[in-house]
Amino acid sequence: MTMGAFCVFGISRTVCKAAAARKVPTHEGKRNLTLEEWTGRRDALAEQMYADSTRRVKISPELDTPHFCRDWLLTDPGHVRDAVVMVRGPKRDKNGEVIVKDGAPVETWLEYSAECARLGIEVASCHP
Repeated sequence: MTMGAFCVFGISRTVCKAAAARKVPTHEGKRNLTLEEWTGRRDALAEQMYADSTRRVKISPELDTPHFCRDWLLTDPGHVRDAVVMVRGPKRDKNGEVIVKDGAPVETWLEYSAECARLGIEVASCHP
């Protein structure tokens, strides 16, 4: 199994819906909610989470190129906001030094366009 070096971080209705499903109880007091009641509450909480959230999380599978990330976003653009393409790279401390643990650099997700700028690659070719 290969791991991709790119992915998309952002705020997704699908991720918000899954988080809301974990938070909405299936009962009210001693009475069980009907499926329609529970679904309505879950959907309302998911929409609130989607509207209010400012924290980007990984919302796509790991992909091989930034182009595949852009294609993934185009499949359903209405369900994602504040999307950014990320690239796997070495984690750095506040001085810009690579963090090493057990003799190997620590890997993390870095914003692709920022990494292009840091490496001197033309940013226009990096943006989705």
